[in-house]
Amino acid sequence: MRIASDPIRVLEASAASIWGDTEAEFLTRLGGAALILIPGQDPGRTRALCTLLHGNEPSGTRALYRFLKEGHQPLVNLACFVPAVETALHEQLFLHRYMPGERDMNRCFRPPFDDRPGAIAERVLQLLAEHRPECVIDIHNTSGAGPAFGVVTYEDRQHEALVSLFTEHLVVNDLRLGALMELSRPECPIITIESGGAGDPRSDRIAYEGLLRYAGMDNVLELPAGHHLELYHNPARLEFVDGATLAYDTRPVPGVDLTVPPDLERYNFGTAPAGTFIGWLDGHESRARISARDGAGVERLDDWFQVREGRLETTQPLKLFMITHRKDIALSDCLLYAAPETGHRSIDS
Repeated sequence: MRIASDPIRVLEASAASIWGDTEAEFLTRLGGAALILIPGQDPGRTRALCTLLHGNEPSGTRALYRFLKEGHQPLVNLACFVPAVETALHEQLFLHRYMPGERDMNRCFRPPFDDRPGAIAERVLQLLAEHRPECVIDIHNTSGAGPAFGVVTYEDRQHEALVSLFTEHLVVNDLRLGALMELSRPECPIITIESGGAGDPRSDRIAYEGLLRYAGMDNVLELPAGHHLELYHNPARLEFVDGATLAYDTRPVPGVDLTVPPDLERYNFGTAPAGTFIGWLDGHESRARISARDGAGVERLDDWFQVREGRLETTQPLKLFMITHRKDIALSDCLLYAAPETGHRSIDS
């Protein structure tokens, strides 16, 4: 039962026969951040799903809505968290990553929990502890076009198996930002799935088909025989300092620290060879307004990138991913992630 101070509404799927006729109606009926409990054929086991931690990433929500509307019964109980409902409905459906003036909710899974997104994140953690799922999948979209991939902060066969339900690409990330997946532990592995670009029907299909496998397979923590995964380790984030400026254009914009070509996202999860053009820098001071730190805090900008005649270029083959074409996200979060091709390896079960 929800109390007045509880930031998450708990709903029993079996008690709600109508979820609305559209995604917007579905979110409106949730009435804010929600946990939907779907009973399984085996009531003694539970898995958890989280989606819509970012209000502009709809594929996981669409997958869950379709799953509910079609009346599927999972093999085990599913505890489905939908936190950023108000954000997704604010001004325009799936417009905002997080509420204007608030923190990114997927940076709130460590103390302090002293604001609205922090309180929701803390309550998610409390409910996870109550329901004790055997694993958690957190479904996202990238803000730029590109294929699906998984992200983990702890690498083992269980994490690899969960990722394999959705994709053959896996990034092992040692960055610590306060994301849900950082709380993964052996008894409850937590992974992130980036199902592809927001608004791409293929992303919605990947999220839905992966959810069906997650809900319907008896053992999701064992890598299937014959499965192949491509792994990349220890990425760095290309970030901007506060006050930096950014533009997307086919020519350098005077007075802007970095001008990025609009088609840079074509490299999303592809290999950018040495000498790949990232953008135009507006002088030496602009160079000081960007950084590329990895999870250990090591600055990789001079190792992996160089400036030649005002052009920021790669110095070695890099795997680039999560390249965004949205200026607000690039400036508040990061422009892209990069990992060296030398850190790549393949595994086969």
